Amino acid sequence: MDQDLVQANASEELKQELGLLCRSQAMLRTLFLGIALQYRSLDVQRQKLLLQAEDPAASLPCPGPLELQNAASLIVLCALFGFQKQAEELAAQAARAGECPDLLSVKLGATSILIALIRLARLHLLEAASNPKASSEPEQEFLELTNDPADLSL
Repeated sequence: MDQDLVQANASEELKQELGLLCRSQAMLRTLFLGIALQYRSLDVQRQKLLLQAEDPAASLPCPGPLELQNAASLIVLCALFGFQKQAEELAAQAARAGECPDLLSVKLGATSILIALIRLARLHLLEAASNPKASSEPEQEFLELTNDPADLSL
């Protein structure tokens, strides 16, 4: 049966559940895109190693592996934020219905986002460290502050 016809004749609850499933599938497609970019970054890294083995002075055109990994991390973060919003909405709906909300899912989602943000920051710092000419003054100041614990009192 056609999904539009089902939705036209469906109850409001069924429509909400179908919408939730559609949004979940869209976020999973976003995750797949992030994974595909991560996979591509490994291919680029392999090409770079093989090229440098033949000619140490050679370099690959952009985007390099770090740029692809950064893009993949941002895409994955977008999906994680979407899943987090869904978990929070479901918990709020359960609370409004007088049920015990699943706050563990909300907390685990927030933890996943935190881990992805730390990974993205680490990739950015690795990129800045590997390419000091491209680093801006604020990034270099941040690196200097994070390397010297005595300066954290500022």
